[in-house]
Amino acid sequence: MKFWWYSKNEHGVHSPFVFDLITKCFYNSNTHSNYPLFQKDDAKIQFLVRLGLYFGYKNSYLDASIKTNFEHALNMHSVVEKFNTTEELINLSKLTLQLPSLICINIKTINIPVLLNFFKECHRDSIVLIPFLRKSKINYKSWNQLKSSTEVSVSIDTYNWGLLFFRTEQLKEHFTIRL
Repeated sequence: MKFWWYSKNEHGVHSPFVFDLITKCFYNSNTHSNYPLFQKDDAKIQFLVRLGLYFGYKNSYLDASIKTNFEHALNMHSVVEKFNTTEELINLSKLTLQLPSLICINIKTINIPVLLNFFKECHRDSIVLIPFLRKSKINYKSWNQLKSSTEVSVSIDTYNWGLLFFRTEQLKEHFTIRL
């Protein structure tokens, strides 16, 4: 209930970047041709497909402990490389840090201090996507630690997903958005 009380939709957002993301991606009700490939009414996968279409990243990094259907959704728009540890992510991504990427991490398996260091090297247009944000109190506590990093300029909490952006031209803001 607390989430719903504090969350907003597109009408409560004053950032043009976040407003466009919400209206053109989060709330995009168009049926995509990729939806039938997945289980019917799987909102999480549909969100990943919309996010991939909206940003059009060529590179995605996926924590190996996350469901395989996430990998299939990300593979539709980009090359997905899996990693097991935060250190392995850093080694994989060194080649492509100059390019925007989508990085999907499992907040339970990451090394937070190492990841916070990694944020310093992330491309300004990359996204760190965190599923299962409120699965446990520890997940949510780790989320709060990550979003307060000085490198993170925009954070979006959608209850199930956390999104971190590194946009250097934007002032630090946190948004709580209903999907």
